[in-house]
Amino acid sequence: MWNLNASISGGGENSTFSTSVGYLDQKGMTIYSGYKRYNFRVNSSYKKGIFSLSENLSISHRDKTPTTPFSISLPTLPIYDEMGRLVSGGPDYYINPEDGKAVNKIAPLAYSDRYSRTTDVIGAINAQLDLWDGLKYKATFSANWSNAHSYTHKPTYNTKWNPDGTPDVDFGNTRNSITESRGETFTYTIDNLLTYNKTFGGHSIDALVGTSWMREYYRSMGINTINDIGGTSITGFQSVDGKISAGDDNAALLSFFGRINYDYKNRYLLSASIRRDESSKFAKDCRVGYFPSVSVGWNVQEEPWFPKEAISKLKLRASYGELGSNFLDPYSFDDIAYGPIPFTLNGKRYTSGRAAYLKSKNLKWETAKTTDIGLELGLLDNSLTFQVEYFYKKNVDLLAQIDLNLSSGQVFEINSSREKPYVNTASVENKGWEFTLGYRKQLTRDFSLDASLNVSTLTNKVLALGDNVQPITSGAMSSFFNDSPSITMPGYAIGSFYGYKIEGFDADGNFIFQDTDKNGTVNAEDKVILGDPIPDFSYGLNINASYKDFDLTLFFQGVYGNDIFNQMKYTYYFDYSNNCVTDVLNAWSPTNHNTNIPVMKTQNTNGGNSLPSDFYIEDGSYFRCKNLQLGYTFPSKLVGKLGLSRLRVYGGIQNLFTITNYSGYDPEVSSNALFSRGIDNKSFPNARTYTVGFNVSF
Repeated sequence: MWNLNASISGGGENSTFSTSVGYLDQKGMTIYSGYKRYNFRVNSSYKKGIFSLSENLSISHRDKTPTTPFSISLPTLPIYDEMGRLVSGGPDYYINPEDGKAVNKIAPLAYSDRYSRTTDVIGAINAQLDLWDGLKYKATFSANWSNAHSYTHKPTYNTKWNPDGTPDVDFGNTRNSITESRGETFTYTIDNLLTYNKTFGGHSIDALVGTSWMREYYRSMGINTINDIGGTSITGFQSVDGKISAGDDNAALLSFFGRINYDYKNRYLLSASIRRDESSKFAKDCRVGYFPSVSVGWNVQEEPWFPKEAISKLKLRASYGELGSNFLDPYSFDDIAYGPIPFTLNGKRYTSGRAAYLKSKNLKWETAKTTDIGLELGLLDNSLTFQVEYFYKKNVDLLAQIDLNLSSGQVFEINSSREKPYVNTASVENKGWEFTLGYRKQLTRDFSLDASLNVSTLTNKVLALGDNVQPITSGAMSSFFNDSPSITMPGYAIGSFYGYKIEGFDADGNFIFQDTDKNGTVNAEDKVILGDPIPDFSYGLNINASYKDFDLTLFFQGVYGNDIFNQMKYTYYFDYSNNCVTDVLNAWSPTNHNTNIPVMKTQNTNGGNSLPSDFYIEDGSYFRCKNLQLGYTFPSKLVGKLGLSRLRVYGGIQNLFTITNYSGYDPEVSSNALFSRGIDNKSFPNARTYTVGFNVSF
């Protein structure tokens, strides 16, 4: 990996400027994959009398070569033959369960031309007038343009040949195809702020009123084309089923807000604010939301009677605030048609459409209501600090795309959010504690230490579901058995794991599921909550130390008490077309009953062992050294002779080690899906990265 950055800055009495450029070239962890990034940034400021002007502009371009997982392919069979051709290893190689044909998992990567490119341009210009003593007006125009382009061309190729040298058309890719998508987003915002600052007789006031106007536009297009003629030519393509997908959305947000901060001798603190947001993403009668907040604080150490010799800081604080969210697609409240849908009637071809989803004129703002109470303590002239905080957050009218009750009259594809309606789904609470302990001190003339430890707890629970909302299931075990491992319902955490409890094995080595309702029959009614992906607590330790010209940085992090649904066990244990992990050697057999792994089968004829159960639930706790870096700064007298003001060299390791009982690649499972977190479905592991670099200042 190469990561190069350079910057220049300067200025005078009334103006400043800085600019920087960067380049990153990172090879992927697997062949035929990689990532490149180019970035440029410039900003400047100018002040003349009561007028000041500033701007900033950043441009970045990212070029990614995507790949597909092939770790499940059998490693004992060849990728190339004696002539160097990519070949299918035979009928026992990777078998496509759809057509039973052997597949070379490397060939599509080697032959195809594919990329994913994104360009972002972000800029802003600010103008400010100092109108009067403490009164200022500031206007800001900011814009963000993003363009994404994904392209994959798969030419025809063969991976098996007959004895006479002719290609076997049943192996390889017989259709020359192109899949391409483009998306463009443009957003601009106009802010107007009027601020006032005044201090008199120990009183200090900081007030603000303002408006914000935001517009966003989004265009997209996608096409999947084929050319049955074959070869590598990309001319003469026809779209699959005559479909070209396209979208054109726009939305607006108008906001008015005000805030006032007051303190008396930095002893008593008060802050209050109100915000009015109006979003075009909601129907006319539901577009406006009001979101207030208030906070109070008491710096006890500022009291005349407080013994500062023993305690250098003691602050008590409390706050309550509401924040709105409109994270949904435009027009979600309106009638939307989906099409084109071709059909044949009386021998003639027609095109029609249908409702994409049920409209909901009653969609409204999701609101997060947060209460926070905290204490801050400082000892030894604030060399030793401690903070404790309790928070309670309640999200009401949670916005999401979900299935409705069957009584709504609309049924959707299993595990597909494409046509599901947005609804205000649920009310959810999050509560917990946060603790932070810090120590910062120059211990000797040559040695300094700055360390901090933070620990936080979190309890998550669904309080209620919205109207016509049934328990929300999400995730899918496989293409064969659409049985969701996650469920969201009142009384439990969002995305709790839901499935069968295992009692043992039957005479054939298959799982026996527990009859939890004791009715003599095992069915879906016997599924129970098996765990959840929310940690009991998470923690982090950050250490920065320096001795003379050496500096050391260490960062540790971890979680405890969360569960992971290891869906990769299905792939590695029960998907008969794939390679298997060595654990299957300990699977149940007539001579091996002392195991928790069911019988292995050459053909998946029964989905029982593949259904969600506590077999897939694992402890996701881990402790990880996330970053270690050691640096050395050369003496200024030495680098000054070279015309430099500073020279530092460093070396580091990211993801040095991880302590965990989780059997998968990486316990740090990531998922952006609200209702199906903590599911390990071919998650890419964090790479251990070794870094060597230097910083130079002229």
